[in-house]
Amino acid sequence: MSLPERSRIVIIGGGVVGCSIAYHLAQRGVTDVTLVERRKLTDGSTWHAAGLVGQLRSSSSLTQLMQKSVETYQTLEEKTGYATGWRGVGSIRVASSPDRWEEIRRLATTGKSFGFDVHLVSPKEALDLFPLLNTDGVYGATWIPSDGYVDPSQLTHSFATGARAAGVKIIQDCRVESIERVGRRITAVVTSQGRIECDTLVNATGMWGTETARLAGVDLAVNAVEHQYVVTEKADGIPWDLPTMRDPDARFYLKPEAGGLVIGGWEEGTRAPWRRIPVDLGPDLFPPNYERFEGLADGAAHRIPRFGELGIQTWVNGPIPFSPDAEPLMGITEDLDNMFHCCGFSAGVAAGGGAGWAMANWIVDGDPGLDLWPFDVRRFGRPHNVPAYLEKRSIEAYGTYYQISYPNRELEKPRGQRTSALYGALRERGAVFGTKFGWERANWFAPEGQERVETPTFGRSNAFPYIAAEHEAVRTAVGVVDQSSFSKYEIFGPGALALLQKVAGANMDVKIGKIVYTQLLNPNGGIEADVTITRLAEDEFYFVTGSGFGRHDLTFLLQHAPDDGSVYIRDVTSAYGVLNVCGPRARDVAAKLTWASLSNEAFPYMTAQHIDLGHAPVRALRATYVGELGWEFHVPTEYMLDLYERILSAGAEFGIRNVGYKAVESLRLEKQYLAWATDIKSDTNPYEAGLGFAVKPDKPELLAGPVLRQVREDGITQQLCWFSADPEAVMHGGELLTHANRPLAATVKSAGYGHTVGRTIFSAYVPIELADETDFIVDVATERFPARRENGPMYDPKGTRIRA
Repeated sequence: MSLPERSRIVIIGGGVVGCSIAYHLAQRGVTDVTLVERRKLTDGSTWHAAGLVGQLRSSSSLTQLMQKSVETYQTLEEKTGYATGWRGVGSIRVASSPDRWEEIRRLATTGKSFGFDVHLVSPKEALDLFPLLNTDGVYGATWIPSDGYVDPSQLTHSFATGARAAGVKIIQDCRVESIERVGRRITAVVTSQGRIECDTLVNATGMWGTETARLAGVDLAVNAVEHQYVVTEKADGIPWDLPTMRDPDARFYLKPEAGGLVIGGWEEGTRAPWRRIPVDLGPDLFPPNYERFEGLADGAAHRIPRFGELGIQTWVNGPIPFSPDAEPLMGITEDLDNMFHCCGFSAGVAAGGGAGWAMANWIVDGDPGLDLWPFDVRRFGRPHNVPAYLEKRSIEAYGTYYQISYPNRELEKPRGQRTSALYGALRERGAVFGTKFGWERANWFAPEGQERVETPTFGRSNAFPYIAAEHEAVRTAVGVVDQSSFSKYEIFGPGALALLQKVAGANMDVKIGKIVYTQLLNPNGGIEADVTITRLAEDEFYFVTGSGFGRHDLTFLLQHAPDDGSVYIRDVTSAYGVLNVCGPRARDVAAKLTWASLSNEAFPYMTAQHIDLGHAPVRALRATYVGELGWEFHVPTEYMLDLYERILSAGAEFGIRNVGYKAVESLRLEKQYLAWATDIKSDTNPYEAGLGFAVKPDKPELLAGPVLRQVREDGITQQLCWFSADPEAVMHGGELLTHANRPLAATVKSAGYGHTVGRTIFSAYVPIELADETDFIVDVATERFPARRENGPMYDPKGTRIRA
């Protein structure tokens, strides 16, 4: 088939993901699609994938994506006439340690909260399901009857067959050499077989995702690492319907293979073989690394004694894609409006069917059909795209792929990439750092003599009493928080106000110096961002968002900005540090350092001023995320260290204390302040989140106006509600909320301990007919606790302290 001169959609990459996208576009009735593959279909990492398909993930959206894969694989052969090798044999995941058993119980509870069919089974029941299992040291297991495995090559060709039959063109031996763009749009792709114009481009090039993106001037964080598995000789006594199996404590997975076994895993010490992956790489493998595989083999032989008796028929050591967190990259970036990315899948076969469905929705409807933030390409940015960092991070992510997901687990390496001007000073004062978007941020402060390490746990860690002391300082005296990692943008130009009126739910035509708490809303009324925007001048605004959300929010703004040069957006994240001084004595501390009046009359709540503070010029924002009197002092970075020391000196008589992000989380939960990507997301609207006060749906310019007005008229079907439980319920989010007498299975969103109120606090979306009910129950790793409905913030419900 020859390359056409033009196609509405061009997909680069003929692995399982690219072919799935082509197939699902055709299923949506979009057939003016051309897929180009540099060699033959599956010649990337698809051809040597192991083929296991597991569905249960930590969120309902991601589990739905995997469920869509299974739903597709169950019927694909019938629809296309091409075999897929799908076998729905189910899966077993065993726990070989007490902490793993708690993790599995928590994950199973999460699955049940969004209606997924997952079962906790005893070691004896696990043996009945998987007769080759040695249950010595097994605490329990999960059984998922709908999981299975598939033949990756057959699956890919089945997708391709269905796409071709609908009219999609698939061109092989067609290497992309360059990509043409005009402004923020791709216009054409130049290949070894000619040039093709397009309206939309899809990067589905797997481990080549970074190289393909570079051709369009875009940075992505995808790398390739070595992954090994073995196929044993065939033998009698291996059941034909054996489930797939995982023992994450021993780091291995297993699937049956025509009378034999496939054993692979995620060992430490893999390597990233290239900085730039060879363009002409074929279906080639590396030599086996026996030493690296030895630990996996020993663990597998202990758990599956039959494996130790079998010879090795095939050894596979091939390159697979890996991102900094081992999850794929999907969506668009801030650079281009019509280039979608769907690459970097370490488990591309498991996700391929769902990913193709979601990308087809995204391209056709402008929305994937579910919230995909954990897979969103914009969760990474320049810090992650530096080749030396990406290499180390992908190797670390590979080695920890099966590590227990403790809620307080931090990245181990690489560390120290981005530091604020106060990093050294905070470290000297006992800071225990975590990381966010490459930034080192103080999680909590260890007193002198206390080891600066937080023990990974599902319970209360060794940091608990020190976090409590920081929390108390903010509630009773004054604390100082280094929040320099905030993403900060200046939006200016004659079209700045019009842009913000279009995308922000609140009215942005406010007085100069006014801070507006608002949400960015998509056309479906979903919340794309939760931010503060300060009006600095008639045509200038200061936009502040979370440390990890900057690229996401910037992309949304640029998508809707005019292209006539009337709006400019400048990233000033690195230009300004931020010191948050908060607590009932915050005014007393700051007043000692400034000529400005900080009284309520002179400096009201939710306003901003340029003031002096110590020896520094400061953009002072009177705003709070902790529920106390306070200011965010946005300071040019070169003044930060001196100002910090002066604030500590001025606050000494008031008991000032350094405060980390763990205490901030506890403080915000007591006030029911929301967190984007946890309490609110792109598929929830302001009314159901309790943010009706923050939106003006009658603004004529508002993109989401028609939808919000309809929601206001029709009413909501669910509501974000807040609850509390006894302190013995140690919660981290993802737990199951039920009702004693009414049908309900809801997933807990935010959760944590409120040190002032002495209760565990959490949120969950509840059907509107149950929102005023009582007698709720929360299931924490299969242990049930009464949950009390809280109709308002547990601390200072009238908000008098923030206006003190």
